[in-house]
Amino acid sequence: MTSQSPDFLRHHLRTLPIHRVLVRSVEARLFWELDKQLVEPILDVGCGDGTFAEIAFPTHHGHIIGIDPRPDDVREAHARGPYAMAIVADGARVPCPDGSFPTVVSNCVLEHVEPLDATLREVARVLRPGGRFITGVVGHHFAEMLLGTKLFGPRYGRWFNRISVHHNTFTPEGWTARFEAAGLEVEEWHYYVSPGALKLFDISHYYGAPSLLTRKLLGRWLLFPRLSPNRLWEPVLRRIYTAPPPKEGPYIFFKCRKPA
Repeated sequence: MTSQSPDFLRHHLRTLPIHRVLVRSVEARLFWELDKQLVEPILDVGCGDGTFAEIAFPTHHGHIIGIDPRPDDVREAHARGPYAMAIVADGARVPCPDGSFPTVVSNCVLEHVEPLDATLREVARVLRPGGRFITGVVGHHFAEMLLGTKLFGPRYGRWFNRISVHHNTFTPEGWTARFEAAGLEVEEWHYYVSPGALKLFDISHYYGAPSLLTRKLLGRWLLFPRLSPNRLWEPVLRRIYTAPPPKEGPYIFFKCRKPA
């Protein structure tokens, strides 16, 4: 992390509940470290409501196309402003010509996607030869590293994956095989978020449960961002945010390339 890097942790603390802050701020930092490799225009597969792109890609606003199958999220993503265009579309049927983008990104989306292989083939299709696909995904350690799994056994982890709609939680080798089958070469990968941090993530889900109601009723996670107790968590989250990649962790960050 360079001295010029935005403080993604502080930005997320003003916007999201703690469990999301913990993971999304780290992911924003990882994408920032590859910022010079994010050649425009950029396709964001699974853009959601645009919160992540608004914070994580500050130098690329107006040069990103977002797609997501949920119309309400797409409307919100468009209103937030980071996208040149936000489109209601399925990742398995991207409405763009072959070789349209030098860069495709997707953050914590592929673990939810069905059909995965068709979506990855579409990513490869719309990438230009030599273009890069950068993504963070849930890995095979996620369920076993949850605090609830340690306390209550594997059934808790399976339940958590089910309610999180995690269809795809592969090993690094498993993810690599899926990327390669779609025509993408994995240049590098590493884990992110430590096992200890994931246990805090698990606890903070329940601490942040009221924010789900605020989000549903008012369209925002935090009712009064300036008065939010989120800032009290900053010293703990700062250590997680600045930590180096763990030897093993629940999430995996991949940088892939479409062969020239």
